[in-house]
Amino acid sequence: MNHIQLENISKIYNANESQAQSVLKLLADGMDSVAVKKQTGYSVGLYDVNLAIKAGELHCIMGLSGSGKSTLIRHLNRLIDPTSGKIWVDTTINSKTLSSKVQGIAKENSSTAAAPVTADTDGINDTNSSDSINILELDDKALQQYRQNTVSMVFQHFGLMPHMTVIQNVAYGLRVRKMSVEARHEVARHWLNEVGLPNIEHSYPDELSGGMQQRVGLARALATDNPILLMDEAFSALDPLIRAQLQDQLLELQDRLNKTIVFITHDIDEAVKVGQRISILNGGRLVQTGTPSELRDNPADDYVAQFMRAKA
Repeated sequence: MNHIQLENISKIYNANESQAQSVLKLLADGMDSVAVKKQTGYSVGLYDVNLAIKAGELHCIMGLSGSGKSTLIRHLNRLIDPTSGKIWVDTTINSKTLSSKVQGIAKENSSTAAAPVTADTDGINDTNSSDSINILELDDKALQQYRQNTVSMVFQHFGLMPHMTVIQNVAYGLRVRKMSVEARHEVARHWLNEVGLPNIEHSYPDELSGGMQQRVGLARALATDNPILLMDEAFSALDPLIRAQLQDQLLELQDRLNKTIVFITHDIDEAVKVGQRISILNGGRLVQTGTPSELRDNPADDYVAQFMRAKA
């Protein structure tokens, strides 16, 4: 079952509709993004990307710098909107309450909870639970709810709020959901323990190492129990040893949590280690999607083959 599906997604930066259509025609005629930029002055983020990501899959998106990786992942939570295309998300996979694990932690503090811990999904797929939604059609309120209840993100440079303690950072998404302070802090402590960071809840981000900060970022993303987790070069700023440890931890957590994870990386070794399938971008175009062995044994072109030879 597909959880996310991109349909003919293109992104042309800083162009109005008529200018974008001219650029898209050049791309359709076979011109590459470098030549388009030189001729028109407009940058191509993505061109005609069609991609299906399965529910519960850890899917890696990779390519060289400027290939469109970060542009693509930011479409999935609409930090960037496309020039054209559709983005379908099956929100029926998203429960209307937090998972039993998180709900159970909250119940330990039920005497302090202001209200039942529920995820408000008004405006998102209320009428037909069997259909995916095109998230590009969401209004502001529904988009806010989608971001709160369906998708979480871990950033390359941690994205922690420096004026908040560790536990406040991890619990922030639950604060937005109006969970009581004691209940959300219990959930936050659970996830800090899960990522190997017990007993640092009163520290501030600048008191932590880079690896510890990224673990806090991962705990924050997991605390809301959203079914989709976006990770944009999440481990690339870390030294190799810490990076390998976090890769192992991510795989161990995913084995238990079974989330849909979209993982951006420029490192083929990392992609092969963590990804069930890998999609390779080049100049904003999706070149090939497959398992590591499929990409190695049947590369679509020399660009893919070079990546896989680098792994070998």
